[in-house]
Amino acid sequence: IYEYQTLVCQLTDMDAANASMYDGATALAEAAVMAGAATRRNRFLLPRTVHPFYRRVVTTYLAPLAYEVVELPWDASGGVDGEALARELDEHTAALLFQHPNFFGCLEDAAALTEAAHRVGALAVPIVDPISLGLLKPPGAYGADIVVAEGQSLGNQMSFGGPLLGLMACRKELL
Repeated sequence: IYEYQTLVCQLTDMDAANASMYDGATALAEAAVMAGAATRRNRFLLPRTVHPFYRRVVTTYLAPLAYEVVELPWDASGGVDGEALARELDEHTAALLFQHPNFFGCLEDAAALTEAAHRVGALAVPIVDPISLGLLKPPGAYGADIVVAEGQSLGNQMSFGGPLLGLMACRKELL
């Protein structure tokens, strides 16, 4: 487990990693709950550029809790709509949950999204593809607070419907 957690921290440039979640979608939902508890805020921004299965799991997890999930549209480039983000991001926002690269395969401006979240005191929670981190800047390098991913692409064999593997890492201030 130590070697696994060390690898996740090195891939994501984060300070701490857990011993895995059920899958990437549940890791995102758990990161949202964690962000709500850490910020003591009740609103989450969830762009439609995030995989629809992930969005469904997040809304299902948060439905019985005192949280609000606001979906943001995409713009003409296939990324998060900046105008909608500016309109919805406020002092009640616990976290901006975004996918990079997103569901459409487009690269989001992860640093700008993270900076926008931080301007209002919200956390930035990217969903990443761990293989893409061989080329893309890791989330810790652009200031992400919590990062999640689906780890199956790292080589786990799919058999009998699994295994999927949810990665989650965060900054030490959130421990």
